[in-house]
Amino acid sequence: MNRSPIQQHTSALIKGFIEEANALRELDQKSLKGRLRELFTSKILSKFLTSQFGMGTGVIINQRGEQSKQVDIVIYDRRILPPFIEEQKIGVYPAECVLAVIEIRSWISEEIIREYSGSAAQLYQEIYNPDSSLYQDYSNMRPLYALLGFYDKGIFKNENSEEILQWMKNNAKPLFSVCLVNKLSWLNVVRPEGSLKMVDEYNEETKAFVAVLLDNIRTFSQRRYLSLVEHVDWLGIYTRDQSGIREIFEQRKSAR
Repeated sequence: MNRSPIQQHTSALIKGFIEEANALRELDQKSLKGRLRELFTSKILSKFLTSQFGMGTGVIINQRGEQSKQVDIVIYDRRILPPFIEEQKIGVYPAECVLAVIEIRSWISEEIIREYSGSAAQLYQEIYNPDSSLYQDYSNMRPLYALLGFYDKGIFKNENSEEILQWMKNNAKPLFSVCLVNKLSWLNVVRPEGSLKMVDEYNEETKAFVAVLLDNIRTFSQRRYLSLVEHVDWLGIYTRDQSGIREIFEQRKSAR
């Protein structure tokens, strides 16, 4: 197969990313090892993102002031709203600008996939509850939620592709993607059970994870930006001490 210079270069970038992450395996400090893998992941993603996008780590906050748990990587659209608090890429990100969340784990198991499937559902139910926005239905703004891991604990050792797809359909949603480096990548696209890419000599599983996720982030971003045809006071809602807005949210909360 004749491979273009871009394809060859991308494979080299992905291979270098994996080797960097693997080189940390013997570090004793787990928190340092995890943070470095987050930085390596951000570095590889940034090579394929245009300047309208930003990346950081932290919490997501909605108009009512509810906060998510801390997430590893946030990808956001600078054109919509900035992170209101951010230092050294650690910040607080308004829900409207967040396009994707990526969680990084050293090890992935069936239990871990189920855990993060629950985390995605919790984020959507709590932070992106429709009652938490004055202007638009937050359910249309739910960010893509992905899980990336570097090693496995015997996961999918004997299952064939169709069995893996069926398991993901039953257990991984509402996650958008699960990537296990050097093994497989499941993407919640194309069919109800999703799409599966297995590892090959060019790390197609990790390339698919990066490419499909970022392609969908770009499309998601453009649709959201074009939907802003009417004036909205998002900045005012977040930054001003307006008693009327607080009363609206309190009324909604009481009506639940």
